[in-house]
Amino acid sequence: MTDKAKKTTPMMEQYNRLKEEYADAILFFRLGDFYEMFNEDALEAAKVLEITLTSRNKQADQPIPMCGVPHHSADQYIRRLIEAGYKVAICEQLEDPKLTKGMVKRDVVKVITPGTIMEPDSLKQKEHNFLAALIEYETIFYFVYSDVTIGDIFLTHTQSWEQISSEIQSIGPAELIIDIRQKESLLTPLQSIYQQTISPYPINSTLEPLWQLDQPSDGEVKVLSLLFSYLNYTQKQSLKYLKAVERYRLNQFLLMNYFAKKQLELTQSLRTQRKKGSLLWFLDQTKTAMGGRLLHSWIDKPLYDKAALIDRHQKVSYLLQAFFERMELIPKLRDIYDLERLISKISLASANARDLDQLRFSLRRIPAINQLLAQVNANVADNPSAFAPLAEFEELLAELDQALVDDPPISITEGNIIKDGYHELLDEYRQALNHGQDWLIDLQLREREITGIKNLKVGYNKVFGYYLELSRLQAQSLKDERYQRKQTLANSERFITDELKAMESKILDAQEKSKQLEYELFAQLRAQINQYVPQLQILARQIAELDVYCNFASLAEQENYVRAEISDHPYQYELIDSRHPVVERLVGQAEFVANDLWVDEQKPMLLLTGPNMSGKSTYMRQVAYAVIMNQIGSFVPAKVAKLPLVDRIFTRIGSADDISQGQSTFMVEMLETNIALKQATQHSLLLFDELGRGTATYDGMALAQGILAYIARKVKAVTIFSTHYHELTDLNQEIPYLKNIHVGASEVNGQVTFLHKILPGPADRSYGIHVAKLAGLPDDLIDYSQAKLADLEANSRSIFLGEQVEQTHLFDSAPYQAERESMKQIQESIKTLNINEMTPIEALNTLVKIKDELREEGLLDQD
Repeated sequence: MTDKAKKTTPMMEQYNRLKEEYADAILFFRLGDFYEMFNEDALEAAKVLEITLTSRNKQADQPIPMCGVPHHSADQYIRRLIEAGYKVAICEQLEDPKLTKGMVKRDVVKVITPGTIMEPDSLKQKEHNFLAALIEYETIFYFVYSDVTIGDIFLTHTQSWEQISSEIQSIGPAELIIDIRQKESLLTPLQSIYQQTISPYPINSTLEPLWQLDQPSDGEVKVLSLLFSYLNYTQKQSLKYLKAVERYRLNQFLLMNYFAKKQLELTQSLRTQRKKGSLLWFLDQTKTAMGGRLLHSWIDKPLYDKAALIDRHQKVSYLLQAFFERMELIPKLRDIYDLERLISKISLASANARDLDQLRFSLRRIPAINQLLAQVNANVADNPSAFAPLAEFEELLAELDQALVDDPPISITEGNIIKDGYHELLDEYRQALNHGQDWLIDLQLREREITGIKNLKVGYNKVFGYYLELSRLQAQSLKDERYQRKQTLANSERFITDELKAMESKILDAQEKSKQLEYELFAQLRAQINQYVPQLQILARQIAELDVYCNFASLAEQENYVRAEISDHPYQYELIDSRHPVVERLVGQAEFVANDLWVDEQKPMLLLTGPNMSGKSTYMRQVAYAVIMNQIGSFVPAKVAKLPLVDRIFTRIGSADDISQGQSTFMVEMLETNIALKQATQHSLLLFDELGRGTATYDGMALAQGILAYIARKVKAVTIFSTHYHELTDLNQEIPYLKNIHVGASEVNGQVTFLHKILPGPADRSYGIHVAKLAGLPDDLIDYSQAKLADLEANSRSIFLGEQVEQTHLFDSAPYQAERESMKQIQESIKTLNINEMTPIEALNTLVKIKDELREEGLLDQD
């Protein structure tokens, strides 16, 4: 290898220096019209982006792998890399290569990561893209998250890992930053609950506070320092557009852990993992991206504040009554662009002229919206200022109108952005350009007369500039010394004259200066808008809220929903003709069977029995939906509704193994139940579906009984407990707070019809074989099972609840007399048990003791 081949070029030295500084990112290194990647970056990017891998310095023994993408279409490639989990560092040329001698200065101007990506095509309009940070400080977890595309920042803390991990899962940040010094202690537990990008990063202790927060604690300062250290590293520009930090307590809202939100299908269907089929999918009729994101946030964190909730309900009521005004408001809201993200782009100096035009278009709609709000207020006798007027930004709108042309281009460097008359020097350049164009037309006419060539024309392209074009035949006969050959084509020749060359210089000079001046004027206009950013962010929030209120009002009208009366008693629930909004939408209103719910202080626990597939889970979800919809400010799907404010909802609906953690369905079920029993209060709602089915029958029944007794004695929360153990229905005799309800079924000639109607009292049996028949199992299998069921029922010894039932045996009863005596003794001992004072563990231990006694008496097989 020659010395020349061994030597690293200055350009590669520059690349290697920057790559060392941004080792965790793929470096997009600007070379002319391309972003180039080298070495490992090139190998990775070529594979992910499916682009050609070449090499630099091909004559060397070890050529440098290389690939590249055009800078004008880089966004789509960056998006694909981010979606694949990579970070991308954008290195730009900081000098004009035409004006620079030697190596062009380059530096990284931005690092794009999953949590900081700003390009609209890479974001979902109605979804947040959160960047979060987590630290542990003095046994407390501090958690902050921000949507940098709109400037929101939220901060909370807790000592409970269960609570903070659930919050992380619920928020679902695109990227999570941890203090690099806590990597060993935090990374492993985080990876078990969070599958997105985790970025260990050092806190910059010299960083001046760039956030707004009253009296932050030491832990809050540390987690905010971590977040802003990372933002400085990635954004490399002013972050003044970020809003004041919003501190919140976890118990400030209706708490639902990650399991509850998932099982209730609040934002995603359990089956498809998509929005369709979720509560959000059903509720979201918002017309703006801002309203859609706000609705998502409200569903994630329903209110636990009566005054704030009443204010939301009132606004929905006013808009529901103002039908004609609302019908005019909705299309005007639809015309409003995504102000939140537009404002952020403007602040970060990444907005183009089209973005400013969208801002102008949106501001033009505000006066008409204010007129309609004034009309709504005029109809509200008890609150004539229900809706505050929106700021109209007359000065800003006037400035945009004076400066921007109608329908400006996306490019901000090619001109045609600024209106005539806005800037004197720009007008002069344009006049020179217009004069130059007139002169060119005149030149073409004069040269045709001089040469006698009637189809001679003046043309222009970016590479060769202006020229006079003739056919090849005409050029051969041309005898004019003024014409200097400039370019030869297949069928024509292009020439230039001294006169044209002089005018070309004037025109191109004016054109270049005009474009540069337009860019500068646009940049000044964009910077000028920064003074309005805080007020514009308030406007965006007001538009988002108005959008959601109109959404709720229209939904209440379309679906015949009712405003719930808020009860001050935690045990007072009343729902008449309650419906499951999503199921009703999917199956049709005519097919859905509405149901009632009555809960009071005497009977706050409901034991729900009935056939599988009969609608028990649907009933429990619709109760949860009524509570959640009420506490986000919506009306609820019922004819009459009276509900308390609920502080927590715990659910166990459906089943799911967690194989990655070595946990079976039953183990997951018990862990979730344990969390509910520990954290629930009198103001909570517990929804348990088929607890205990993952183990043996008697184990399952014992656990179910123990859990119900524990709730009644210790937790005292409103509970709906669905079970297929219809034997448990006798528990209402031992637990006075328990009331039996069941899903009705009609059986005629052995054919079962599920009524989907909740009725008082217990179910008489589980109808499992009938469900199997509906599922299409073979008839002979069904007949055999029916016969076996009859045998089992005839020979069952119902010892669990101490029942003394005489069974008719298939054989002579004499040999069983001793067995019956032993049975009676065991039954008597069971009767003396004080189950209400037992913990679930004590109940299990007692059950084991009883099983041992049964084995000793020969009443139970040895296992």
